[in-house]
Amino acid sequence: MDQIAAAHEALLPSVPLFDPTQLPLREWCAGSREDPLTGLIAFPDFHHYLPHRLVSTLARGGIVGLAIGDVDGLKQHVEAANTSDPASFGHLAGNRVMARLGLEARSWFHRLSWSEGCVATFGGDEVIIAAAIDAPQDFVLAITELRDRLAATLPVPVSFGLMMVGARHLPAGQSGETWPHPFTDTLLATVDRCLFAHKAMRRARSAGGAIVAITQPPEPDNARRPADLSTLPALPAAQGSLACAVARLTEVSGRAVLLLPYAGPQGLRGSLYRVAINGGKPTTQVVLSVHGQAALAASPDDDSNEVAVTLQVIHPSTPAQVPDDLAAALTAAGGTWHALPMHERGQLLHLIRESATPAVRAQRITAAVAAVTVRTRTSP
Repeated sequence: MDQIAAAHEALLPSVPLFDPTQLPLREWCAGSREDPLTGLIAFPDFHHYLPHRLVSTLARGGIVGLAIGDVDGLKQHVEAANTSDPASFGHLAGNRVMARLGLEARSWFHRLSWSEGCVATFGGDEVIIAAAIDAPQDFVLAITELRDRLAATLPVPVSFGLMMVGARHLPAGQSGETWPHPFTDTLLATVDRCLFAHKAMRRARSAGGAIVAITQPPEPDNARRPADLSTLPALPAAQGSLACAVARLTEVSGRAVLLLPYAGPQGLRGSLYRVAINGGKPTTQVVLSVHGQAALAASPDDDSNEVAVTLQVIHPSTPAQVPDDLAAALTAAGGTWHALPMHERGQLLHLIRESATPAVRAQRITAAVAAVTVRTRTSP
């Protein structure tokens, strides 16, 4: 192999891994140019086309998911590659990372069932995902899947910030053709601040691993009113699972609370979590429901309008706690045990386990299944 051929061979891994006919878009941003490195939509076209698509979806009552992904430690990876790899120069190692990120993001996008959406570049090492979605929980799971997929294939992790936007977040009284752009910029800036607040908190703890952090859109009129519950995902429920979020400080009935970007737990007793605020020491706190939204009691030290919060589940109700005879009865009736609030599940389990005779136990199981069936039918 001559010298020119050898040099060409060394550069082959840096060639972008995309097919220009397979841009990651459905309906939104059609006609956009591809970014030549990642094969994603070039940001100038995304920024031109998206605002009106986003506003149109919200105006007809739809929900839009927005996410920004940022590569963690890309600069350090490039510096290490330039030091150790004789075939690497400048930002070649970074280009390889971004080309692979684009390949994985496109493959991930084309597997999803979204009818409207797109993936675009943003800055030098960031991506933006926008889509019309049916359920906020599905969007959170999709972004988490992408994060895990990238962690398995890239030499550096990619962290994400995201939000779900509903019709109520549209500003009132707008006219003309230009207002959708600053409105969209405000939404993306809110997501970006959420992402970097949690990345800063993670650096302060010297912790690693990619994150998915959730925030809420700002209220258009700065009103202190109940959240749009249709845009809120459920609180994490699996034991040990960690959630990153930006909470909003507000006042409810004269008391300061931190509103979390999640739907509130069912039941008056709430749910126990290990909570860390702005990188502080984790404490055990009860997450309650305020007008259907998850909330924490604010401390006197919480003096900023937005604070970075992490929550970790510590005492969930697990399927192993459900006796076999009750589980069989629930399956036969098509009921979901978790349709009941946690405190009601605990009370019913206690009554069933303390039954004096098999007949009493059978009656109490029947009553428990009936309660689950009623709650399942009446839940929104």
